[in-house]
Amino acid sequence: MHAAELVDLAAILALHGPSLLYRRELIPQEAMQAYWLANRTRFDAWHQAISDYQHLADTHAIDAMQAWWKTSASIVEEVLLSEPLTRVYAALGSGLDNERAAEEISPVTHSVYLTHLEARARILRLMLDSRLASLDHAVRLNKLRSTTERWCDALLGHLASQQPDSVHRYAFDPPRAAAFAEDTQQIPVGMARETAGWLTSAAMRDALMRRSNPSPAFPDANRAVADAVLMSLRPDMFDSVGRCKSLWLHRLERGAEQTDRVLHSLAQADITNAGILGGYEAIRAGSFGRW
Repeated sequence: MHAAELVDLAAILALHGPSLLYRRELIPQEAMQAYWLANRTRFDAWHQAISDYQHLADTHAIDAMQAWWKTSASIVEEVLLSEPLTRVYAALGSGLDNERAAEEISPVTHSVYLTHLEARARILRLMLDSRLASLDHAVRLNKLRSTTERWCDALLGHLASQQPDSVHRYAFDPPRAAAFAEDTQQIPVGMARETAGWLTSAAMRDALMRRSNPSPAFPDANRAVADAVLMSLRPDMFDSVGRCKSLWLHRLERGAEQTDRVLHSLAQADITNAGILGGYEAIRAGSFGRW
């Protein structure tokens, strides 16, 4: 699985995150455990590859360092490309915990976010190394970095319409994310906003794929992270044809559920009152019968 596909998953979370925040159901504990374990495995692979490069740098093995860049540059790209999913999922976890006034999801998602920041800092130091394979390579990686950051803020801006405080905490540039949030709020809720979200996702995927290596560094690790995130999307979030339900539909269903509960409680009250009245009439009739 290519890391650019993780950005697609981040776009899905950003597009349908308000539905998760509205319903306030917790993400299953198994999903949190799988998410932490999958990221831990991938982080270990990243840090091992970076440590190998630093060992070559310490020994001044210039030829080996340039060979490392030719074979392992996709690792650097993967750290950059997978960061939007880490940030969007952390913002969503923080928003869910804030809605429920609990800390059950955000400790895991924020921990993964902090560890990802550490890996990001290490690969940015590598990108500043003057002994890169070529200047063009360095320029391409820097363009990929800036493009990824901008698209990530765009996704967080879409999510900010529901939970601005949590979102701005994880944005690369909070004022830029706030500007994206204002743009999103000007789009009518419904099909227009959903279409804009999917067009944004398509444009983002095209831009990132053109700037990245088509061969992923750790495809199995990326797939494990994606599977763990997908575990958080409950079956009731999808309609009969497999599409994610809109926030408007979730609100409609929640209103119908609340109405059904009220009607059921009223019906139960009528049955109970009828039973009480029936028993009272029986007692009253029996009492007068004895007289």
